[in-house]
Amino acid sequence: MNTNVPKIQRMTRAGRHLADLIEKHGKPVLTPVDFYSLIRQMYQKSPKKKLYLRKSDPGIDDYHRLKRILVHAGIVRIDRDYRARALRILTISDRPTEEIACLIDPTCYVAYLSAMERWGLTNRSPKALMLSRPDRNTALDQLRRHRQYVLGEHHDTNIFPLHLIKHPARVREGRVKMFMTKLAGANLTIRGSDVRISTIGQTFLDMLQKPDLCGGMPHVLEVWEQHADTYLDSIVAAIDTASNGLVKSRAGYILQEYLGLDHFRISNWKAFSQRGGSRKLDPSQNYVPIYSETWMISINV
Repeated sequence: MNTNVPKIQRMTRAGRHLADLIEKHGKPVLTPVDFYSLIRQMYQKSPKKKLYLRKSDPGIDDYHRLKRILVHAGIVRIDRDYRARALRILTISDRPTEEIACLIDPTCYVAYLSAMERWGLTNRSPKALMLSRPDRNTALDQLRRHRQYVLGEHHDTNIFPLHLIKHPARVREGRVKMFMTKLAGANLTIRGSDVRISTIGQTFLDMLQKPDLCGGMPHVLEVWEQHADTYLDSIVAAIDTASNGLVKSRAGYILQEYLGLDHFRISNWKAFSQRGGSRKLDPSQNYVPIYSETWMISINV
């Protein structure tokens, strides 16, 4: 608990009880939906007479009234980076950029070169934290399901309409770059934190789908040369999920011909090989007349 926060003695019983719930919740930031869910928890599970609550379910007026009470009491404030999109809980220590971003936006996760760095695959550091999330419709569906999970089946959807979080350019002094893509994939939550990150297999898959966001194809080949053998099973499982046959051809070439590695599932990817001038190992470079006969891609790196 932050002992530097001034204690305000005059606060309603409901305000004090809500402040206790927020501290037990333990997060340094709350979205409006998260804050409202704690208010609902108080209304539904706490003794109403003791807290002078007159109904079982709070409305938007109760939300604003209790927020004002806690703001005046020095318990919460509007978040300095996300503004009205989040409340900063002053009784709980702040956290790094990636945790704050993941707490406020349930659709995003650390990806690309940032994920490579956190998995220990590269010694390069991106200029900004690289976050990924699905395309707009998929992200809105994720938000809808998250809201339903937080608030339950029965809630007034008009109170908190769905909006994708717009991340500021800087969060907690760290630069942030968001990438919205139809290729968003598997991610996990890092143990002991609220940070979500692309899985190790997805991180390798992203290197072939978006090499420009992963240090460029020459660097990608360096990373695969150093680490692909260690994570071969996870890589193959992730490549199997790719809808793009060219990605499978790139992976097959790198694993079999470039690195001399093999796995019983790699042969299945050969069915996706076909000739074409756009089939290149490095999508950012021009086609060259040096190619793999097996995987039918130009080896232009």
